[in-house]
Formats: sequence, C-alpha cells, structure tokens
Amino acid sequence: MLTPSLAGISALDTHRLMGRGIAAFALLLLLQASGSIVGQSAFAAGWWNTIFLGLFLALVAAFAAASGRGRGLTSTAGALASLVLAGLALWPLAVPPTVPEGFGTPWLWAMINVGAAWCAFSFGTRIGCIYTLVIGAVFTMVRTTPEGGSASLQVALEDALFATVLGLIICVTIGILRRAAARADTAAEQAIEQYREAASATALSNERLRLDGLLHDSVMTALLTASQAGSVEERDASARLAQSALQRLEQQGTAASEAGPATLAEVAARIRFTAGTGTSEPVVNVVCESPEHLLLPGDVVRAVFEATTEAINNAVRHSRASRCEVTLTGHRAAGTAKIAVSVKDNGTGFDPGLVSDRRLGIRVSIIGRMEAAGGSATIITPPLGGTEVRLTWEGAEA
Repeated sequence: MLTPSLAGISALDTHRLMGRGIAAFALLLLLQASGSIVGQSAFAAGWWNTIFLGLFLALVAAFAAASGRGRGLTSTAGALASLVLAGLALWPLAVPPTVPEGFGTPWLWAMINVGAAWCAFSFGTRIGCIYTLVIGAVFTMVRTTPEGGSASLQVALEDALFATVLGLIICVTIGILRRAAARADTAAEQAIEQYREAASATALSNERLRLDGLLHDSVMTALLTASQAGSVEERDASARLAQSALQRLEQQGTAASEAGPATLAEVAARIRFTAGTGTSEPVVNVVCESPEHLLLPGDVVRAVFEATTEAINNAVRHSRASRCEVTLTGHRAAGTAKIAVSVKDNGTGFDPGLVSDRRLGIRVSIIGRMEAAGGSATIITPPLGGTEVRLTWEGAEA
C-alpha cells in the first residue's frame, strides 16, 4: 500500500507536521535509551553495531533534518522501519548468550513504537498495522532468549502486547490524520470548482441579459420605427436608428462596450444627452443631487444608464407622455455608496399584470439589468395614469 496522495495543501502540511512529530518522538526515545545503547553496544558484534546502530543513528539524524525541509521523509522513514525490525530479529545473533546479569531488554525495544510510526508514515496505515503485529511477535521471541533477557513467556507477552497496542493506535492515528487532510483538500477543490462554475454561469447569464436588453432597446426600436415610417424624414430617422443598432451590436463583444467608473453626475449628463435624441420626444428634465466625487463601478454605471434610458424610451413609445422627470440622488453612509434614480412620466400608465412575458422592456432591460449589477428596480403605475420607475443600488465605490 502506497503513501496517500500529497497533492493537496492540507495533505502536504499534515505530512510535514507528522514528520516533525515522529522525529521529535524518535529523538526523545533515543535519549531515554542512551544508557542502554552505550552499555549493550560493548557486547554487540561489530557488524551489528555498524549496520543497526551506526546506520540507524545516521538515518535518524537525516530524518530529523528532512522533517525541517519537508522533503525526503518517506524514503528515510521506510529505511528506518526496516532497520528496527531487522535489527531486533538479528539481536540474538549479535550478542553472546553469556551476557552479564542485569544486561536488560535490548535497547531496540524502545524503538518498536516509533518503528511502527515510520512504517505507517512511509507505507500507509494497513502495512503499518501489519508491521506492528509482526514486530510484536518478533520481540516476544527475542525477549525469552538469554540475549533478550531470559524473560518468561508471560512477561514477554505482556511487554509485547503493550507495545503492539500502542503501535496500532499510532498507525491508526496517522491514517485518520491523513484521511482528514485528504477530505479537506477534496472539499476545498470542490468548493473552488463550484465557485468557478457559479461565476461562469453568472457571467454568462449577465452577458445574455445584456444582449437581450440590447436587442430590445436598439434592434426592436429600429424595427418599430421603420415599420411606422411614412415620410422621408421618418425613413431617414429609422435608417439612423438601424445604423446605431448595428454599431452597438458590433461593440457588444469588445472591450469598448465595457463602461468605466464614473460619477453620478457624469451618468446624469449622459442620460441628458441621450434623452435629447429620437423622432418624437417628450420634455425630459434630468436633475442630479450627489457628492461631487461619488464614483460608481463600471457595471453599475452601465446598468443605471441603460435602465434609465429604457424607462425614458418606454415613456416615449407606450405612454404618450409629454413630460418625463428624471431625478438621480446619491450619498455616502458608513463608507457605502447609495444611489436612487426616479423616472416619472405623465403618460397613460399601464397594468403590469397585463404585460406579456415575451415583452423584454421591463423584465430584462430595466429590472434584469439592475439586479445583474446588484441593485433593484421597482415599477409604480397608479390607476389615474403616469408611471414611475425607481432604481436603487448600494455598495462600495469604484
């Protein structure tokens, strides 16, 4: 069984932290066993001291250094786990049976649990648990030999059982930590992917909304004007509207169509200029009350401008209004910009419930545009006539 994937940030961090913890655990156990190491190494064979003491200490130092860098931990841990098991199994061959009284338990006994940790860290929890059971059985057999202290089978089993249970707990804990880290990485990746999909869907929806509004505002206006043109002047006006619609469609997919930040006063000036064009105009009065440097984001500028001019165009086309009052107000409150726009005409009004769902003028060109920019739009049309469109937006300045 291989080590779990370390592709995620949480998995990598957990891997490094576990490596540092195991390194500290190993150094502490070596410090505790230092007396036994010095005393027993004098009786051990030279080949055993070279391979299973010298190489072991060198690899422990290498593992401690690697834990600081976070690299090279897995291979070093696997080698250390193998040395602990092989060294304990070969202990009776390295030490003469005529050891003095009080020789004690082989010092590698102190490294059984850290050996289990190294194995689980390098090869995974399942192999780590198997390793723990095997090394516990090996220790039981070695402990009953003269070289291992000539303990009774009961004492050897008790010592081995304690070490085995603790080693299994360590292996399972390592597996739980790795699984939790992997799940955290998976959840993070899924959240990021869902955010990307939502952002893409929102951007696509907003772009479709802009295109729907553009088709309604420009193309439909040009077609209606052309269908009603009777004189040369009206045909010329419809031709100009058609040319303007084509230009706006051409700009739809370019950066030129993206509005930049602007003050509310600049938005009012654009509305005032645009409201002065057309074939049959009511009197449009545009008033702006706003701090001089209240700067709005580009998408809000575009939404307010297009929704307001659409409301004015509705008054021209549908309500037979002779006057249209446009009021833009803006202010700051607790670091937040707030704007409100009112477009009020003296036309015939209408019943919103009778407007077909296929009509895009209000649903898309006004309400949809404001909602896409984070604002809102309300249509008020009293029974006695006249219509008022109220646009509101609140958010951070550009």
